[in-house]
Amino acid sequence: MASAAEAGYLLSMRNFSVFFGGFHYPAMCPGWDAYMEASLPLSVLHTWTPLVWYGGLPAVVVAFLARVISTRLRRPRIGRVVSRVLAALLLIAFSTAPLALAVDIGVDRSCLGVWGGPEGVVLFVQGGIAPMLAALCMLAAVRTPRHRVRRLITSRPFRRGTVILAALGLLALLPAADLRNGPIGPLDHCPTGDGTRVLTGERAFLCQSRQGGAFAGVSDRDLLAYGQAACRAYTGRLEDAYAIAPICPPAATRVQASIDADEAEFQAEETRNQKVCDSSRHRPRITPVRVTLDRTFTDYGVLESFEYAGDTAEGPWEDGLLDKAQKNGLVAAGPGHVIILSHSDYDICLTLETYRRRPPLELKGWDHVVEVGYDSSTGHIELMDPISGLTDVPNLAFRGKGHYRIRVHYRSPDWKAWTPQHLLVMVYPGEGRPVAEYRVPHRQVSG
Repeated sequence: MASAAEAGYLLSMRNFSVFFGGFHYPAMCPGWDAYMEASLPLSVLHTWTPLVWYGGLPAVVVAFLARVISTRLRRPRIGRVVSRVLAALLLIAFSTAPLALAVDIGVDRSCLGVWGGPEGVVLFVQGGIAPMLAALCMLAAVRTPRHRVRRLITSRPFRRGTVILAALGLLALLPAADLRNGPIGPLDHCPTGDGTRVLTGERAFLCQSRQGGAFAGVSDRDLLAYGQAACRAYTGRLEDAYAIAPICPPAATRVQASIDADEAEFQAEETRNQKVCDSSRHRPRITPVRVTLDRTFTDYGVLESFEYAGDTAEGPWEDGLLDKAQKNGLVAAGPGHVIILSHSDYDICLTLETYRRRPPLELKGWDHVVEVGYDSSTGHIELMDPISGLTDVPNLAFRGKGHYRIRVHYRSPDWKAWTPQHLLVMVYPGEGRPVAEYRVPHRQVSG
């Protein structure tokens, strides 16, 4: 009846399909591994063996008929053998998933994640429960009478066979016993570095491997054994080296070489960019109050300064000044707020000059020149990257509170050579006037 119910359930389903994308879970689950290994031959068995179709219903019917017919022919042994063979066939075809799940739960409860949690367990196991119960009922129906069982147990061949099976069972269970959870040390006091050297040692390997909750159910001993086995199998690929570098000298050497190469390339680029900034310094036409040179960068192509003159002042991202700056593509100013735009992918050779009077207008060598008026309410104009907050430039409001003019000059980078862009910012006292766009580029700068 159990198998018939399963057959009815399968026949009642139309266009049944389930997508199981797979679950990655860092745990040692021998049951799942065995089930996946057996999935291909089991699929062949289910496809080409009609006796196990429809939840094993044909096998149950054939066993029942064989039992009835053999009994009437006074040959009950034939019926019992056929029933046991068919029951074994059903157990092989349908009990793999339930037994594998039971093994995994016994070894490590976290293996439930490998099976996809409760939903995955239902998906894998529900199709085998009814046929497995039917097979057990078939075995119970043709069980050997008690006096024959007693005679079999007391026989000499059975006792010898039991001793042999017990020894083989111990040998088979030793690997499974070795999969029991061992101690897992706390992940406090993990080693740290500056990114220029590979961290080495077992502690570094364990901390790195367990980042993000990975290998939560694996003991330190087993995780180290896994890493050492991966080291022995390491073939020299950089992609495979990072995970095992702390405990694998060949992998550590490969990773360190990559880090050193990246650092050398970075330093060469820094030197080249600094030479570009040094060779293109601006020469003021009148004497400035102060000149500041800096090579900097931005995360999103924005340098800005903001100041507040009371608790009611709106925040720097609420005044719509960025939209105003994007209209001319370079600079905009509002109450307590200044924004200067540049390209976010290139370094900036930044020059800041303050003057006591209006400096001469300079257009030669610049792609874009715009001047705006600014009213400083607190006497602080300090340009910075709003994302990183980094600033190494002085206060440009050298006369404190009051009205200033801010003239910004922009020169594009060498796009192919990847050299820096240039910004020259001139600040001098002056009453606020409309935005003056002295030079318009052929192509607007985009951050």
